[in-house]
Amino acid sequence: MNKKKLIAYIRLERPQFSIMSFLSACAGMIAAYEGIPKITSLVGVGLIFWFTHNTAHPINDYFDREIDRYARPEAPIPSGDLSPEDARKSAILHYTVVPLLIILIATVLPVKAGPLITVALFGVVLTALYSAPPIRLRRRGILKDVAIGLVLPLPFFGGWTAITGWSLGIKPIVVALVYFLLSAGAQLLADIHDMKGEKRAGWQTVPVKLGIKKTFYLSLSMGILSVLIIPIPALMGWFNRIYIPIGAVIMILVISLYVKSFTNFNPEMGRRLNEKLLIGTTLYVVAVIIGSVSL
Repeated sequence: MNKKKLIAYIRLERPQFSIMSFLSACAGMIAAYEGIPKITSLVGVGLIFWFTHNTAHPINDYFDREIDRYARPEAPIPSGDLSPEDARKSAILHYTVVPLLIILIATVLPVKAGPLITVALFGVVLTALYSAPPIRLRRRGILKDVAIGLVLPLPFFGGWTAITGWSLGIKPIVVALVYFLLSAGAQLLADIHDMKGEKRAGWQTVPVKLGIKKTFYLSLSMGILSVLIIPIPALMGWFNRIYIPIGAVIMILVISLYVKSFTNFNPEMGRRLNEKLLIGTTLYVVAVIIGSVSL
């Protein structure tokens, strides 16, 4: 395998998003433990959700290869760096190996293996439902954005259940809701940018069905709700004082992005705004991790 093709496979995997799933699972464990659990368990559970997220991209790129010719021409398949058959083989390999890795890692770690395996395998199934026929949530309106919104809550719940089992409570639900709102709201903005290609492909995504303005307002509503929820963990005393300034930075970032885009929005901004909002999502993972450690 030459260097160019190796880099194309790495791009196909999108490791930056797998890192986010890894950290979100760690955040769930640390929040549930209210400190740092055994490093082997932390890394092992993080890797479970790294692998779980890895399953999403080869299958997505394989089935989206036509629309990516318009929406993501630089992606590995439309750019010619990988063939559709390369992506198909990668997807098959992932769905064969990843479930086995999930079960193996979970059973050897000193964690609540049953709930952890259940959440992780649900994540694997969701990646197939999102991209593969006949369901293809990818092209089914708001269900697409709900699925994207679950990308970080699922590993967070997985990390939480690895420590507590099925004992959830309000704390993980509030934190997961912030992840969901930030991720789904950001995806709606990306959908606006991708609307032309999706409309051409006959997909009934939210912007295609509701139009650009209503989709933007829906994303804005999610952003406002996330800003209102972020202070709740601090008010409830769930996290330490470091959570407060990081949370404040995230709130300012979200508000400033939406205010700026509200006054001067065009569809081409959607992808850039999506990427900037994902910075806020990343910071929130950091806020939960640091905020859960006793000072």
